[in-house]
Order: sequence, then structure tokens, then C-alpha cells
Amino acid sequence: MDHQLQSDIECFIILEEILCQQFLVMFIFLFMVIHGISIKRNKHVIRYLMSSRVPKIISHLNCIVQDSDTTCIDKLRMDRNSFHTLALLTKEVGGLTDSKYMSSSEKLAMFLNILAHHEKNRSIKVDYIRSGWSISQAFNECLKVILKLAPLLFVNPKPVLEDELDDRWRWFKGRVDALDGTYIQIRVPSKDKPRYRTRKGEIATNVLGVCDKNLNFTYVLPGWEGSAADGRVLQNAIARMNGNYYLCDGGYTNGNGFLSPYQGYRYWLRDWQGENPPPQCREELFNMKHARARNVIERTFGLLKGRWGILRSPSWYSVKIHNKIISACCLIHNFIRREMEVDPLEIDVEEQVEYQQDNIDVVESSQEWTTWRDELAQSMWNANLNN
Repeated sequence: MDHQLQSDIECFIILEEILCQQFLVMFIFLFMVIHGISIKRNKHVIRYLMSSRVPKIISHLNCIVQDSDTTCIDKLRMDRNSFHTLALLTKEVGGLTDSKYMSSSEKLAMFLNILAHHEKNRSIKVDYIRSGWSISQAFNECLKVILKLAPLLFVNPKPVLEDELDDRWRWFKGRVDALDGTYIQIRVPSKDKPRYRTRKGEIATNVLGVCDKNLNFTYVLPGWEGSAADGRVLQNAIARMNGNYYLCDGGYTNGNGFLSPYQGYRYWLRDWQGENPPPQCREELFNMKHARARNVIERTFGLLKGRWGILRSPSWYSVKIHNKIISACCLIHNFIRREMEVDPLEIDVEEQVEYQQDNIDVVESSQEWTTWRDELAQSMWNANLNN
């Protein structure tokens, strides 16, 4: 009997322990459920309740675009007056709109900040107190609007007149632009890398640029594979460009509408510097004056890359978006030079491009243009002898 009682007591104790454990499990489960609901509610409040963040957002934006030109130029590459002018232009002409929680000015500031410093979304999220999704949406919206302003921001160059005083340009009359190509590094899928690999082994897109004597872009054609020769890019662009003629380097053939230097003679600006002798013949004199005038496209590319950090290193954007970014950077470059009396980044950028030995023959040579170049070179030489 005592044995039976002891057995019943042991069973009761075991059952009690089991019930206690089940109760503890149920208690933990209910606690996690209630806590999870509380977390979700808190997240819901933090995500949509903007009142706590608005003062910080406004303060940060005002610090950039209101307080000082120095800060605005450093962050956005333009002074305060230029920024507000661009903000008005993008809003009234480009159609950039205010969203429920973000003004068009803030969208534009984030966009320019990313272009200027190649900032990642995670950095912009901290500075502007925004979500990555909001930043991405604002960037793409601004990119679309800036490209829409292309007819207003691309420059229609003025012709060089007979009374031109600048010695670099007075020999080249009529509408004359400088033309050249540059490489912008990009990231592409592995299968596309051979097409975008340059002679130096970099993965890049070949960008054809045309500018006037005031370092403003008049035409840009991005998107060609880095392996594409300048001539192929030029052949694609010929039908798109309207104008009188273009100053090209030795990589292009002297032909209708394209005035290139004499092959086999000194050409690059460094060839005339220091202790190097002055021009010894009409061909060298022509090449020197041609190089000094065409150097504006090298300086323009130098300013472009110096201004926009996103063009100095490969980005994670697709090739299609990257090409749009290149065009947008050129357009805003023109806007800055138009609106700001002094471009803070403008410096004398000497040619650093190595001489290209490959002659491009897709632009057919022209005896008429060869004769005109000879006559122009002779006129330069005669004027030099008379002086």
C-alpha cells in the first residue's frame, strides 16, 4: 500500500513538472507574440511619422543651400544662387515635383551630392535622414528631368568673327568647335568586358564630346564600348551633328568638316614648352595654333571629371543609366558655367593624352580640305615671318 502511494506521488510530481514546463513555453510564446506586435507598431510609427525628422532634414538642407556659398559649392558644385535657379528651372520647366514628404529642392540637392562625390545610398541616408528607396526614387526622377532640359542647356556656339582678338582662335573663322573622345570607367557584366576593354586594359565607355571656345559642351555622345576606335564613334555621330567644322587631333583624318593637324610634325602643347624650339616651318606653326585652340576640349573634359566624382571611378549603375548620368553631368556643367561668374574649378589643364599612332580613315580625306589647310598654314607662316 505504501509502495502504491509512493508511486502515485511520483507520477503527480512528474505531471506537475510537465504542466509547469508547458505553462512556461506558452508564457514565452505569448510574450514573443505580444513583443513582436509591439515592435511592428513601433516600426510603423517610425516609418510614417515624419514630424520628428522634419526639423533635422530642413536644418541639414538649409546648411547646404542657404548658409554659405562655400558649403554649397563644396557639396553641390555650384553657389546658392545657381542652385536655386536650377531648382526653379527643374521644377517649372523640367516638371520636378514635390512629394508628400520631400521637396523638389531636397531631391535636387541629393542628386547633385551623389554626382559630385559619388556618394553611396548608405551615406546619403545618414546625411539626409531618408530611406534608400526614397533616395533612389529621387535620383532617377532628377536624372530624367535634367535630360529633359538638354535643349536649354546644350550650347549653340557663336561663330568666330573676323575681328576675333584671341590669337588662339582668330585663324579659325566661322562656326568652329573642338572635338575629341575620352574614357569613363564603368562596370559591366563579365560577358561584356571584352567589348568595353580599352587598349590600356580598363573597362570603360568611349565618350565623344564637342565644345566651343568657352569650354561649354555643344554635343555629347556617350555609350560606345571602350574598344571602339574614335573613328567608329565619329562615324556614328556625323549624321547627328550640325555645324561648320571641327578641330580634331591626329587620331582623325583631315576631311570634310574635320580639320586635323599635320602628321609627322610636332603637335602636343608640351612640344612647344620649356626649352623646345619654336615652330620651324608652316606645318609646325599650324599644328601649334591648332593644338592651342583644340586644347579647350581637353580642358573641358578635365573640368567635367574634376567636378563630378561619379565620372572618376566605376559606379554600380547599369550601362544605360551610366550613359544618362554622363550626359546629365555635361548639361549641369554648362549650366554652372552659364550661371556662375567664376567657375571655381576652372584651371589651365594642359593636354595629358598620349599621341595616338592609329590613323582613323572612316572620315574620307578631302583634297579640298587638304588644300585649304595648306593655304591656312601658309598664311599663318607668312604672318609669323612679318612679325
